[in-house]
Amino acid sequence: MTHSIQLKSLTDHYPTFLSHFASEESTLLNADQLRSLDRFTESHREELVRNILEDLKRWNAPEGSIESAEQLRSANCYAVVTGQQAGIATGPLYTLYKAVGTIRLAQKLQEKHPDYQFVPVFWVEADDHDFDEARTINLMERSGDLRTILYDDGDERRRSVGDRETTEEGLNRLLSQVEEIVGETDFTQESLELLKSSYTDGTLADGFARFFYKLLGDTSLVLLSSRNAGLKHLAADIFLREAENPEEQYNAITTRTAAMQADELPTPIDPKPGALFIQHEGERLSLDLQGEEYVIRGTEVRMTKNEVAEIAKTTPEKLSPNVLLRPIVQDAILPTAIYLGGPSEVAYLSQLSDLYPLFSMETPAIAPRPFVTLVEPKVERALEGTDLTLQELFAKSFDAAEHFVDEEKAGEIDRQLTEGERLIAEAFNGLQALTEAIDKSLEKTLGANQHKASKELENFGGRLRGALKRKNETEIKRVQTARQLLLPGDTLQERTLNVLYYTNKYGVEKVREILREIDILPGEMQVITI
Repeated sequence: MTHSIQLKSLTDHYPTFLSHFASEESTLLNADQLRSLDRFTESHREELVRNILEDLKRWNAPEGSIESAEQLRSANCYAVVTGQQAGIATGPLYTLYKAVGTIRLAQKLQEKHPDYQFVPVFWVEADDHDFDEARTINLMERSGDLRTILYDDGDERRRSVGDRETTEEGLNRLLSQVEEIVGETDFTQESLELLKSSYTDGTLADGFARFFYKLLGDTSLVLLSSRNAGLKHLAADIFLREAENPEEQYNAITTRTAAMQADELPTPIDPKPGALFIQHEGERLSLDLQGEEYVIRGTEVRMTKNEVAEIAKTTPEKLSPNVLLRPIVQDAILPTAIYLGGPSEVAYLSQLSDLYPLFSMETPAIAPRPFVTLVEPKVERALEGTDLTLQELFAKSFDAAEHFVDEEKAGEIDRQLTEGERLIAEAFNGLQALTEAIDKSLEKTLGANQHKASKELENFGGRLRGALKRKNETEIKRVQTARQLLLPGDTLQERTLNVLYYTNKYGVEKVREILREIDILPGEMQVITI
């Protein structure tokens, strides 16, 4: 079962500008907005498809993906694109949501523009050298505690993830850690085999792609590696222009950034001159601009602009873009109609819009990815019999203890005990007069009984308060556990958890069913009950 919560009510977790994308028209394109396809000649498309298919066959891609890739040969075919760094086992859940969202968006665009073809493409960012990000997996223990695992291949160089070969020792250690954390279920061996079979051979980027395809099953999604040397040649002109005129893009992005900041719009990128990296002695290092020359960061190697330009012309596979240039390289290679991105991507792609004309290119449209939360049965049970809504649990200020302290009942106990004490005193005061009149020797016994009655009342009051506290504590614990499942580590599960948590608990087929439920819901977070 699925429903949704509006993003504008979840501002603790999602930026307010995402609420602007709150209708289908803000996500889908009108026909006159489609980007020109003039750049994508027949020879360009042939090279594009040939290089993509080489990788797809190496990754054992399903038939649906291969058929989609073949469609890119057609002159009227667009790509609906998303992407992410090649993290272990696809990294956080949102990576999968981006992929599925791209498939859905391609289907919707196909319906809207029947004269064109739309192919979902996932740009596997394999040039990136941020190994700490790529090798991190977050999983939850049965206790609900969040645990972090780091894959380690023993190589401390700044290598692109697409160049890092997986090691048997590192993979076995990773498998052991995963098994230890998630615990044994009916699906544990299936999950471990999924991970092991994907990463046994090749690079981390290869493992990422194989894991993706094994998890999704037959799919129309086309995965593309940014480390593919043949594809880099399709963007050689972009590398060349940047190598020769790095100040040009820097001035444009600086001007655009200042304008956006004046309008109080988010600007995630801090511009700097120079947007290229180079492969140098097995490492990916920045080409820093110093005057009219480039310096390979961390070395004494200096290069003229002409020398870097020559590399761009002849061996562009040695170069890779930074975050500023990456979308332009991507859209030079692919006939992108629309890019589906996360909140930060939506913000920084807007920041880059003035760069495209510098490279004689049009900007594709931008749309937010799907935002999804998975609700396990334990969460539903925790909310049963309470007045809490799921939405309330997402508030950072939510305090289960504060919510479940029943001040009304606690106050009523105090009021009744006070009234009981008054009635006891009144009753024994009346008996005091009679005792004095009838038999003064009973006064001591009367006083003892009054004290006993008061003590019994006090003891019962204590037991009643304890029962109320225990009742509160049970409810508090249940809701706190539920909130941990929604916000592990006090962060949205889609930004934190790895899919292995769910494949181990519910199986690969159940995860596929969940992914099939994801849709494009502009301005909303989709809630899917497992």
